[in-house]
Amino acid sequence: MKKIKDTLKDGKLYIFLLITLVFFGTFARLQFAVDTYSVFTTPIKDTINIFLTSGRLLSAILYGIFGIFNFTSNKMYICSFLIAIISCTLALYKLYKIIRKDIKNDYLSLLLSTIIIINPFSIEFFMYLEKCIFFVAIFLAICAVEQFINFMQKINVKKSLVLSIVYMLLVTFSYQGVLAIFISIACIYVIKYSKNIKEFFINNISLFLCYGVPAIINLLVIRIFFSNSRVSGNINFGETIQKILDGLDKMFNTYNILPGDCYKIFFVITLIVSLIVIIKEKNFKAIFGILYVVALNILITIVPYFMQDTESIWFVPRSSYAFASILGLVILFTMINVRTEESKFIIVKESLFIILSVLLLIVQFYNFNKITIDNYNSNYTDKINSLKIGEMIRNYEDETGIEITGISMYLDKSHSYSYPLIFATGDINVNGFGPDWCDVEMINYYNNLNLERVENSEEVLEMFKEKDFNNFSEMQVVFIGNIVHICKF
Repeated sequence: MKKIKDTLKDGKLYIFLLITLVFFGTFARLQFAVDTYSVFTTPIKDTINIFLTSGRLLSAILYGIFGIFNFTSNKMYICSFLIAIISCTLALYKLYKIIRKDIKNDYLSLLLSTIIIINPFSIEFFMYLEKCIFFVAIFLAICAVEQFINFMQKINVKKSLVLSIVYMLLVTFSYQGVLAIFISIACIYVIKYSKNIKEFFINNISLFLCYGVPAIINLLVIRIFFSNSRVSGNINFGETIQKILDGLDKMFNTYNILPGDCYKIFFVITLIVSLIVIIKEKNFKAIFGILYVVALNILITIVPYFMQDTESIWFVPRSSYAFASILGLVILFTMINVRTEESKFIIVKESLFIILSVLLLIVQFYNFNKITIDNYNSNYTDKINSLKIGEMIRNYEDETGIEITGISMYLDKSHSYSYPLIFATGDINVNGFGPDWCDVEMINYYNNLNLERVENSEEVLEMFKEKDFNNFSEMQVVFIGNIVHICKF
């Protein structure tokens, strides 16, 4: 209770709350990813089963609670949003407290915590209804880092190691895509607290024990109790490697979340400044330290993809979250492991890193804002188009007296997964008419219908053949009996 009271009295907590709200506060209003339409129209039991087969038990529990208390869609969203904001704030605050012990500059500590947690890929977490689970997982991963540092400092050694594994187990059962951030941050402290090769070797084994044991437990739970194609399908190593190489290119380009080569430029400048510091201090061993941190960050981000069914490999920001923290990690490594004795050079070094961090956050904020606005614009267009279809259905029912019970969806030759002039990448800002597993659910949601998907008709296929509609107003809708046939543009 004393720790809680002290935390609530700390002004830094509210600074991080403000930062979180600046970046993600616009999501306070109900918004949709394509998954959300399915969640709102699918029985809770089915949604829970989907998360169980993915090994995400905490997400399954969350939706179980929603079901028990019969939460409406708005209540689900508000609850998830608030927990996400609180969890992100706490993650920022806890990482700041960890960093602050080694970095005297308060502003730099605050900025480093921010660019590591709220990195360019973090925006996608807020696109999903279970946004709260993603950020709870990040907070738990930072708690695991804290306990692992205690372990290396010989503070309650056994207890700290066990707690670190327990926290990571909870992370694994929340969202596996967040696991890598633990390794990415903790490896910096492995270098700090390893006085010799032997300690470095032991600390690395312990580090991967904290990561590997929970991951193996999660994998065994899925294989034993559930079935999941991502961990039980076929793996073609040649195709897998090619997909991973393509994915690495997307990651380095931040999936276009930041413009052009922006992040690459920031990263190169950061490396140059770090190398200047290393040369200035004649601490050439630190070059191997930076290589270790960078290589491990990339490796730990892509390794999980090797375990997936080749067809299921899909590089998106949320599954490669830790990679986008790499710039902040290099700065953190340099500040902790490369000591500068000359006071003037300390000021120069810290000032350069502060400027880089601030500029990155400005660029991020601008692009996050654009992505968020486009998400709401895409959602609104989905709603308008769905309501138009609902109106057509009602008019047909009124005119004919036939109740529409089925719906069949077709694609025209220029079908797109996003609307014109809307920023879209991976699963971000995909429109509801894009994937074939949410289009009907979306139409049902907005029109309070319960239409069932039916197979395409050969007769209608011929009618729609080679159609190329330029906008929704030209979309072809055909009624045959109690089935509505819609050609998606």
